[in-house]
Formats: sequence, C-alpha cells, structure tokens
Amino acid sequence: MQADLVVGEGVVTATVGGPCPRCGHQFADRQVGQAVTAVRGGHSGKPLPRTVVIDVSCGCGEPHTGAPEQVTGCGVAFRVQLVLDAGNPDEAAP
Repeated sequence: MQADLVVGEGVVTATVGGPCPRCGHQFADRQVGQAVTAVRGGHSGKPLPRTVVIDVSCGCGEPHTGAPEQVTGCGVAFRVQLVLDAGNPDEAAP
C-alpha cells in the first residue's frame, strides 16, 4: 500500500492506494482535508498539521460474494496515519 500527503495552495490532500488488505484488489482513496488560509492582517492561518489521520474503506470496484447489488468493494475500513516530512513540508514522509 502507498500513501501520500500533499499540501498545495494551503490545502492538505491525502491519497492511499494499492492492494486492499482484505480482498487484495487494487483501490485508491483520495481525501481533501483542511484548507490552511491567512487571516486578516496578513498573519498566517492555522499551521499545517504534522500528522494527518484518515479513515479509508475498500472501494476496489470489484463485486464481492454476499454484497448487495451495485455495491463494490469488500467493505473493510481502516485508519492510516500520515506524517508530514519536516524536510519537505509539501510531501509526506515515507
């Protein structure tokens, strides 16, 4: 599984993808988190988070036995913690 955390124009975007830990099919989950903006007076807005925790679920696009019609993915859900690389504030540490 691969995870990336990118900050672009003050918006934190997390992407997690690869084989699902339960069914093994490929999936990708992209989530846009907080927007970091300046406030009146030119002061910085909320500081960038050092870690971002996201909840991910399998959306592999494959039908699974026993799942309701038109539902894809095996339904597993898990939590991923990404740490922003201090040396490069625009990307997550590996």
